[in-house]
Amino acid sequence: MAALAGHCALTPGAAKENLQIQPGRYAVTVTYAVQEQRQNQSRHASRCIAYNDLGNPERIFSDNTSSTATPEETCAVTALSIGSGKVSYDANYSNRLVHVAGTAGGTQFSVVRSVRPKAGGDVFLTLTVRGTRIGDCSRELVVVKPSRQMNVTQPGVLR
Repeated sequence: MAALAGHCALTPGAAKENLQIQPGRYAVTVTYAVQEQRQNQSRHASRCIAYNDLGNPERIFSDNTSSTATPEETCAVTALSIGSGKVSYDANYSNRLVHVAGTAGGTQFSVVRSVRPKAGGDVFLTLTVRGTRIGDCSRELVVVKPSRQMNVTQPGVLR
């Protein structure tokens, strides 16, 4: 199954605060339900969440478990709400609308992605994406913050 997330820009009016989760390597499990019927298998992977990813929820809460780079699809994130350990937003892609809601904080997250095609019809897909921090990202991964470089393996929650 192809990944259902891509590179999304925050639209005007979307919250501009970062998610309060600690950057690092996360074990991610994605469980699918089509028309409210749970599928028999989940996908498991690990992914690095870098400091720069914290400002774009689709980079964190996507269902992409591929270990190879794929071209990213563009979308717009709207109605972003972050607070009290909860997160919710909408992602508008060219062929589908996605609503995401769940919890995120510290070293774990759990969200439900509700996906509806724009082409109409009653088909919908629900994905539960859960992640738990399992360690640091590779030391080769360096992110750029304004006026300095920071290695994402630095301990603590980066804000």
